[in-house]
Amino acid sequence: MRKLQLFINQDDRRISLILGLALIALALLSAFSVWHVMRSDMESMLTKSLSVTLESKVRLIETQIKHGLADTKSASARLFLIQSLEQIKSSQSKDAGIAGVIKTADRLLELNFSKIVISDYAGEDVINTDINSTDPALIVKLETDPDIDSFLFWDGQFKLRNVMDVLDHEHLPVGRITTEQALPDLTRIFTDANLIGETGDFLLCAAVKDSNLEMDCFLRGFDGNQFKRLLRVVSNKPLPMHYALSGLTGIKLINDYRQIPVVAAHIPVMYGLGAVLKIDKEELHYLVTKQSNTILLYLGLVVLVGMAILHRLILPLIYQSMLSRKKLLKTNTRLEQAKINAEKISIELTAYINAVGKLALISISDQKGRILQANEKFCEISGYTQEELLGQDHRILNSGQHPKSFFVDMWATIASGKIWHQEICNRSKQGSFYWIDSTIMPLTDLDGKIDRYLSVRVDITARKKKDLALNERLKESNCLHDIRYYLELNLDSEEICRKVLNRLVQAMQFQETSAACIRLNNTLIQTENYQEDLLQQELHARIVINGKISGQLQVIYTENFPFLLPEEQSLVDTIAHDLGRWLERKEAEKRILAMATHDALTGLPNRRLLQDRLEQVIAHDSRSHTQMAVLFVDLDHFKIINDTMGHDVGDLLLKSVSERLITCVRNEDTVARQGGDEFIVVLHSIAESLHAGIVAQKIIDTLTQPFQIHQKKLHIGASIGIAVFPDNGSDAETLLKHSDIAMYHAKKSGRNNYQFFSEELNQSAHEKHNLSLDLHLALERNQFILHFQPVIDMPDYTLHSIEVLLRWQHPEHKLVPPQKFITIAEETGLIIPISQWVLRTTCEQIRTWLDQGYDVPRLAVNISARQFQADDFVENVTHILNETGVDARYFTFEITESMLISNIDRVVNILNRINAMGIHISVDDFGTGYSSLSYLKRFPIDTLKIDRSFTRDITIDPSDLAITEAIIAMAKSLDIDIIAEGIETEDQLNLLMQQGCRYHQGFYFSRAIPANEIIKQLKKQSAQAIPGKRKISLSK
Repeated sequence: MRKLQLFINQDDRRISLILGLALIALALLSAFSVWHVMRSDMESMLTKSLSVTLESKVRLIETQIKHGLADTKSASARLFLIQSLEQIKSSQSKDAGIAGVIKTADRLLELNFSKIVISDYAGEDVINTDINSTDPALIVKLETDPDIDSFLFWDGQFKLRNVMDVLDHEHLPVGRITTEQALPDLTRIFTDANLIGETGDFLLCAAVKDSNLEMDCFLRGFDGNQFKRLLRVVSNKPLPMHYALSGLTGIKLINDYRQIPVVAAHIPVMYGLGAVLKIDKEELHYLVTKQSNTILLYLGLVVLVGMAILHRLILPLIYQSMLSRKKLLKTNTRLEQAKINAEKISIELTAYINAVGKLALISISDQKGRILQANEKFCEISGYTQEELLGQDHRILNSGQHPKSFFVDMWATIASGKIWHQEICNRSKQGSFYWIDSTIMPLTDLDGKIDRYLSVRVDITARKKKDLALNERLKESNCLHDIRYYLELNLDSEEICRKVLNRLVQAMQFQETSAACIRLNNTLIQTENYQEDLLQQELHARIVINGKISGQLQVIYTENFPFLLPEEQSLVDTIAHDLGRWLERKEAEKRILAMATHDALTGLPNRRLLQDRLEQVIAHDSRSHTQMAVLFVDLDHFKIINDTMGHDVGDLLLKSVSERLITCVRNEDTVARQGGDEFIVVLHSIAESLHAGIVAQKIIDTLTQPFQIHQKKLHIGASIGIAVFPDNGSDAETLLKHSDIAMYHAKKSGRNNYQFFSEELNQSAHEKHNLSLDLHLALERNQFILHFQPVIDMPDYTLHSIEVLLRWQHPEHKLVPPQKFITIAEETGLIIPISQWVLRTTCEQIRTWLDQGYDVPRLAVNISARQFQADDFVENVTHILNETGVDARYFTFEITESMLISNIDRVVNILNRINAMGIHISVDDFGTGYSSLSYLKRFPIDTLKIDRSFTRDITIDPSDLAITEAIIAMAKSLDIDIIAEGIETEDQLNLLMQQGCRYHQGFYFSRAIPANEIIKQLKKQSAQAIPGKRKISLSK
């Protein structure tokens, strides 16, 4: 019977033994790893549990204390409690206050408080629900707000005591409230079972005041809850609580106050507290240690089973090993023979390479392109020694003349096992370039894998130089042809320069590393890769325009490559010369165009260019269905400055105005000069018409700022009319016309404002135009008549003077009031002959009355600004008076305040001459214009007329009453008469008389009436009665 054989031979026994020992070692290593991982995970889990548990308890403690503080503050702010304490402070209602305090205390006890004390302002207890003082050794003062004192103490449970003043509405103390409130959650932490583990312990401490080494602690442990004073540092080592009280959060493996190693989590608590949750280190490792025996038992079983399985598996391998050994012996014999053959082949190949190497550049590199071998010819041409080349990448020879794709294609070819053949430019160590005809062949190992590359190169530099020279001349010729073609195109300067630069870069020898720029005055135009700090080599040429150096053309190489001289320098010079001639021609064209389309004074677009711009904007906004606006800007008071200070100053002012207008609009908008002091602003693509008003106001605000010209400050304004496309017109002519109409409405509305066009304005403009045409014929056809309005001397109701008022007896519109045609007359210049007609007719009327024997008072005639400013004004007045034989003492000339501010010296001279003739001077509409005490003192003024805008509401508006009082008082102090205009009611009259006003004019006495009615009043001087049943005496 055959015995059971466990091992085949000695090798089998040794293998089984070694594998068994290895398996045992692996099992032990696994056991140790498992135990180590379990221990780490358990420690991490327990420490994390400590930290999370402590954080949750601390948040709970902070929340409960915070709520306790909030409850006390809320109680102290109760209105009923404050009122009750205020009553106690008042001796009259003390009992009611005490009752109120007791009632408040009862309500508070029903809420959250366990005990409460409320004291009055003197510190005496009003109510005390048995708050006993606690031993200071068992109490901790919390760090809270200054207005409240809080204490934490243990009295069978944790309690919070808060003390704070009760403040009245003026924040003055009227009493004090003390509350106690149980903290059940905090108590539960200290009375419940262990927080974690069997040795878990929890501490809550506060630093002892004025001591950094002691702390008062509430301890929770197996021996019950305690209150102790402990040291923060023991044996020169901080306890965990020291870190918490220092504001630090974390976990420490450290000795506790018992000097026992523990794992302790510490965290700061609000209100000056700190908390620590700890567990003994010994307990932390207990669970892992308890499982170690079980782990070892299972690992032993694994080892036995594994050894049996391994033995079963390795038997076939042993048989296979024996067969493989025989095969290896045969293979070794064949390799020895192959080695001998390879040595022979290597000797032959070396001889071949040496022969070829006399003429060719040969190198061998590894798969990454690092040079492993290089022959002498390679070193000779490249300029490097073998020591410098070996181990270097072939990029050391890169000339930068070939794109990245060139080398990508090369590596793709040879990596696929194919032979690569191309001409390539390299750079020697000295920086010169040389061309080679290169062939690269992949070399494989015994397994057929590529492990090296053989490169064979032939120097073809001489041939390449001839080819390059011919190519460069062809590139230069093509470059000049293309650039001269560009210069014939209708392109702007910047676009031409960019095309020239791009084409020039393409013509350079090393175009991939070349960059160029053109500097023209303060403008820099460059290719994308141009950078000043990359400048290595450069060529440049000056750009001359009209004999003046105006710029420079510059070409650089971003790498240290040489230029092809003198060919490339000649190309740059030629291009710079051609560009200069082209720029000269463009400047000449611009000057001619500017002269035809721009205003010579301001440089703004003129009417011709404005018309073109308007049509373009209208066409664009019609397609895009958007609005645009035309602003007609007319300068206020410019003519006065131009006439008084000269045209040179006027021109400078117009230039300054144009500059300011440009700052008020966008780049796409247009500012043009219409002529004289008129400007047009075209606003392109506005969202709504309101935006045009915003721009108009911006222009007004800008132009009202003073202008500094020849060291003088000049002030002007602007009246602006606005027409909006398409609402106010669909073509340029209509928009300009309507904006002009709106501008005149702005003038009429007081100047220095803007107005939008409307159909009502259009109708008004038509009426105004028709009236203007008829006004030219009115004098010839004797359509003007004079009306007269009396000025009454109160309280006697006597006739003081008469104001002469002009009326137009229009054949269609009947009687036209002066406010409708005087402005037209001033604009057209007709105001001067009309004013002379009024003065002459008034003289004739006075002459008639005198001849009829009437006692004629002074007649007040309104003098227009144009009439007053005429150089021959005084001479005309004198001539009319002499011609009609009327004495000047019958006249008062009424002028406006605005007429007094222009050229004051001239005004003073004219007024003094008129006054010397006996004519009185009256300032009409006083207070509505440039009212100033200076001209009242300087000018020979006899009368001030208070404007009807002040007298109209004098009985209901205190401001108007105050103004009239001030004017009357001022006039009396200067010995100037006062006439109040616009008197329509008896209340107005009486109020003005009380203020001391003597002379009055208005509908209350009489409207402006024709001469025949004034004659009737003169005839009946003593019999004519007026309202109030008083008689009017019309004597002088």
